[in-house]
Amino acid sequence: MDASGSHSLLSISGLSASYSTQRGRASALSEIDLDLGKGENLGLIGESGCGKSTLLKTVMGVMPGNARIDAGSIAFQGRDLVSATAEQRRAVRWAGISMVTQSALNALNPVLSVGDQIAEAILAHRDVSRAEAWRRTQALLAMVGVAPERARDFPHQFSGGMRQRAIIAMALALEPPLVLADEPTTALDVVVQDQIFRSLRELQQRLGFSLLLVTHDLALVIENCERVAVMYAGMIVETGPTRDVIRRPAHPYTLGLKNALPRLGSREEPIAIPGGPPDLVDPPAGCRFAARCPFALLRCHAEPPPLTSIDVGRQARCHRAAEIDTLAPLAALPRTWDALRGQSLDAPSA
Repeated sequence: MDASGSHSLLSISGLSASYSTQRGRASALSEIDLDLGKGENLGLIGESGCGKSTLLKTVMGVMPGNARIDAGSIAFQGRDLVSATAEQRRAVRWAGISMVTQSALNALNPVLSVGDQIAEAILAHRDVSRAEAWRRTQALLAMVGVAPERARDFPHQFSGGMRQRAIIAMALALEPPLVLADEPTTALDVVVQDQIFRSLRELQQRLGFSLLLVTHDLALVIENCERVAVMYAGMIVETGPTRDVIRRPAHPYTLGLKNALPRLGSREEPIAIPGGPPDLVDPPAGCRFAARCPFALLRCHAEPPPLTSIDVGRQARCHRAAEIDTLAPLAALPRTWDALRGQSLDAPSA
């Protein structure tokens, strides 16, 4: 995949979006650049409120009324969706790009059977008979591990895991090349979560779709995605192959996320990142993570760092990315982050 994204299934370039609020416009997405290839899994990770779900809704074309795209492009199979008409976006939705939401109970209509809802999605986009749509619906449910005879049941008759499987069946009903998964297993226990992702991996091998997975759980990305993009305060701060990013993070925020991940056999408690994300109605002038970063310099507070290449296939948005091997051991110490709760840590000069 080249830098232009010409071989990408999905190529997002310079995307910025904002919400209208009583206090002014909140910058929800800023200068987002992402590429996703055919059959690839890309994990998008970051804490709550960093813009992950907003990005998926923007790609899907289901932004709320107070949101707008301020700049950039979203190319899907070579066609820009930002400049597309409403009818063109509707044609792409579900047939080209589908979405698995985090709350299956809210996503399903409680007064219609699960099977009817999947069949309606097929009938809305395919010229088939209702009998054929129902046959496909039962086959889809069987494919995700739900007994076909349960198609006539209502959402409240399904367990949480079964509802999530039904949502996945609906997302795959038209065999789209791209599936967006927004925290798809948040409300499920770890056993069911593992079952869901095992099913997704098997379905991907069979159908060949690409997956853009949004989660706050770094472990899920490690297990399921070849590449990862780390998001903070509406910006991509690091991207690269998952294995490389986890082994050697190039941004202090990624170091903090890695420290917060529990480790088997370790007696040390996970290290939390102090503070919270900045106000996006009035974002800071420099790096958006600077106020929470133990390694921030005066330059970091005054000058926003660009997203720059640090290795083949890897990028980071940090003025001190070249020093990361020196900073990483310090980031593994609780006192490094504890210093932010009181006075500023005296970081080595650049």
